[in-house]
Amino acid sequence: MAASNSSSSLVDDPAVSGFVALMTISGQAQQLLKARMQDTTLAGLGPLHMHALCLCQQQPGAPQQALVQALGRDKGQMARLIRDLEDHGLLTRNTDERDRRVWRLYLTPEGATRSAWFSALEAQVAQDLMGHLSPEDSAQLNRMLHSVQAQLNGLGSEA
Repeated sequence: MAASNSSSSLVDDPAVSGFVALMTISGQAQQLLKARMQDTTLAGLGPLHMHALCLCQQQPGAPQQALVQALGRDKGQMARLIRDLEDHGLLTRNTDERDRRVWRLYLTPEGATRSAWFSALEAQVAQDLMGHLSPEDSAQLNRMLHSVQAQLNGLGSEA
């Protein structure tokens, strides 16, 4: 009986219900984005690939480590993702002239086209999901999400 009371009190906890809602919404938004990508994207590439491509467009020549940090993935996952993008002709890797251990990432012309396409698709999904919010509600939501991100970053540094 105590376990039942304990789990019921967790459901009533605003932090827990907010976290569950955030995770559910995030998962559903990712599924919507994937569904809209299916008809026009390259086989085997998903939103994470496209996010990485967009980051490379924003910072041409950024080191591979920048993607690891920006996307919160480990080096092995990023190496596979980058290899996928290279195999599809969207990205090239060049060694840094000063430090041959560092890979610099650059978009190909096709990669730039795909990055622009994905940015437009992402903007459309964002409008479809959040365009109904007032500017004040959008600003408040952004402040709250930045606060949660800062907390997550702090917790991540403990690991």
